[in-house]
Order: sequence, then C-alpha cells, then structure tokens
Amino acid sequence: MFQKFDESLFLILNGNHQAILDYVMLLASNLFSFVPVFIVCIYISIKYFRKQDDHYYTFINITLLIVILVMQYFLCRYLLHDVFKDLLGRERPCANPNISSYIRLLGSECKTGIHSYFGYKTALMFCLSSFLFFTIKEGFKGFKFILILWSLLVGYSRIYVGDHYPLDVIISAATGILVGYLISMFYRYLKNDLLVI
Repeated sequence: MFQKFDESLFLILNGNHQAILDYVMLLASNLFSFVPVFIVCIYISIKYFRKQDDHYYTFINITLLIVILVMQYFLCRYLLHDVFKDLLGRERPCANPNISSYIRLLGSECKTGIHSYFGYKTALMFCLSSFLFFTIKEGFKGFKFILILWSLLVGYSRIYVGDHYPLDVIISAATGILVGYLISMFYRYLKNDLLVI
C-alpha cells in the first residue's frame, strides 16, 4: 500500500517539469552546491559565537566547528547511507518496472543496482540545518529561513531529477534532523564541558 502511494506521488512530483526549474533543481541536487552553503554556515556560526562569548578562541572554535561539519558529511554520506541501504535499500525509481517508462530523469542515466534509500544529500542538508538551529539559539532568522527553504529544495530536487521516492526523501530528512540535533548536543558538550572554549 505504501509502495503504491509512494510510486503515485513520485510520478506526480517528478512529472511536473518546467524548463526554468530544471537548472535550479540540478543545482540544488549537485553535491558541489553544498560547499558555498557550508562556508556561509561556518561564517554565520563564527559570527554568532563571537557575539556570545567575550573569550572566543578563534582558531580552536573554527577548527572544532569545521571538524563537526565534516563529521556530519561523513556520517550522512557514508555511515548512515550504507547502514540504511543494507537494511532498507530498494532500487531507484527508474529501475522499477511499474513506473520506469513514465519517469523523467534529469542530469543522469538510470543506474540499476544503486539504491534509492538512503538519500544522503537530503539528510546532509537537513542535518546541517537542524545543527545550526539547535546551536544558534537566537538571531539570524533570515538566514535560518533561507536554510530551511534550501533544505526543502534539495529534498524536492531529488524527486524532481528522478533519483528518489518521496518517502525516501521524508525519512532521510527526518533522520538528518535527528542527527543534527544529536550532533549539536555533542558540539555543546565538547565546547562547554570538555574543552571549555
């Protein structure tokens, strides 16, 4: 039942293409678009922590923040991706004989044997967003709003380009939010209790 609903919703969302959106969706779906987002997030975080702390140790804090962000990438890209793929992996929509002839793939060919679940790009973006939300408690509302919009766009782009089912994107986003929250707690522990910086 869920599979049929997921397939139907995928076909609706994947089938609504407009030429002007193709470029935006390819950009949002590209892993290299995460680099400027990470750089802006580091900049905003540094600005926030400097404002909060009179004794801000710039080099140590920047290093810690970069280590945490890189840890998020490896967690979502490799660890979670491999664990979920082995547990719940299913073929990409283009390899599904029930719907493959109705799918519009954008920017890639159908890769059989590659799993639709887990969507690490979606998880990574939501992980980063939730990490910043739980870490930066006040201010930067405009930035947070843009980050939410970008996360949603990245999630939708994965369906739009034909790589993931909607349910895969939703579960990946929820997992990313949870991991981002746990990493923010770990970051606060390192910063305030263990390293006291």
